[in-house]
Parts: sequence; structure tokens; C-alpha cells
Amino acid sequence: MVTQQAIRQWFDRTYSEKGLTYLRPPEFYSVFMEYLAVKPGARLLDIGCGPGLLLHQATVRGAFAVGIDVSGSGLSMVAAAAPDAHCSLCNAEALCWSDAFFDYITCIGVFEHILQPERALDEMRRVTRSDGRICIMVPNSLTLRWQFESKVLRIHDEDSNERASTFATWRELFLRNGFAIENVYWDEWPGYVRRLRASGGRCGTFADYGSGQRHLLPLQLSNQFVFILRPRVRM
Repeated sequence: MVTQQAIRQWFDRTYSEKGLTYLRPPEFYSVFMEYLAVKPGARLLDIGCGPGLLLHQATVRGAFAVGIDVSGSGLSMVAAAAPDAHCSLCNAEALCWSDAFFDYITCIGVFEHILQPERALDEMRRVTRSDGRICIMVPNSLTLRWQFESKVLRIHDEDSNERASTFATWRELFLRNGFAIENVYWDEWPGYVRRLRASGGRCGTFADYGSGQRHLLPLQLSNQFVFILRPRVRM
């Protein structure tokens, strides 16, 4: 059985050994700011902030940016990446913030590791304003890439509790736990990589990530899904 301690140790080891190379390039995280239309003065919480690359993008836009993570190794790098952000060692299933405090929440490449996803979703609803928005990126279990990585390469370490699901399963989970789905985007990382290679490493604006481009395959076949959620009003 995977424990919270095992997950924490896995991320501590990963950040200690790989540092920022474990993550996407810092400029890519501006994509999520665009999806949420983050405004100056807004309050944003990044769940599983790691070294703070997304937090930096939030502070650049003038947001009050807060990050939480279970990894002390990840949090130790936030000061260098996002010196104007605030961070704390905290668990997604028990957020250390008051009700309706945040305008935006991001959870990128983290939700699939959470031990109690429904409890985490309830906590997200609790700390988000009624008109707030939440961005969660989750992996697709139907892609050949996921199947190859999990069954052949076996790189999805059980100690990190990493798992994937289908589009329909993720969608049903969010709807069942009190959210309305405002939009779902493709993960534009593959498009970004292609443009980065073609431009000789000069690809760095939101437009270059491929957002808004036409995809030949249906959304259900994206490597990952980016859900934009709104809390439904509690009755």
C-alpha cells in the first residue's frame, strides 16, 4: 500500500537527483495562466508547486501566488525560481488556507499522485471563491505512450502513486465532486516540443505552444487533459 511518506520520499529523491530537468521548461507554464486568464491582484494557489515554475508565471502577472507541496526538496528551490511567491509544506487533502480564499487553483502533473482525490477536490472547492476557477492537468490512460511507459518501460513508479484514467473517467470524477467543467484543452506540450526544435530553441510565447491549433485526432486521445473547472453552488 502506498503511503504519504512514500510519495514524499519519492518526490524528495526526484527533485534532489533531477532538479528542474524533471519538469517542463519554465516558460511553458505561462500556458496555464492564459487558460485561467489570471489577473493582477488575484490570489492563486498552486497545489504541488515543486520548485515554483508556475508560481513565477503567476507573480509575473501580478498575482498573489501561493504554493504548497509535500516535498521539502522541491520547496527549497522556490526562492530561486519565484522569490515573490509564498510556499508551505502542506497536503492537498488538508489545505492550510481558509474558506473561499483563492481566485484560482492550479494542479499540474500532481493530481494523479494524490492518495485521496475526492477529499482533495472537496478541499479545492472549500478554499476557492464561488466565482473562482481551477485548472487541473491529468494523464490519459488510453494513449500508446502511457501504455508503453507503464507496461514496458515501467517508469511510472508505484511509490509515487502515479495513475492515469480515460477522459470519461476524469470528467465523471470532477462532475461528481461538485464542479462544472468550463473547458477542456489538449496538453500542448508535444506541439511546443515540435516548435522548439523547428525554431532552434527560440520557441517561447504562448502562441508558439500550439494553443488553438487544429488537432487531427479527437480530444480523448490527448496525452494529457487540461480541465478548467468552476465550483458548483452548494445547495
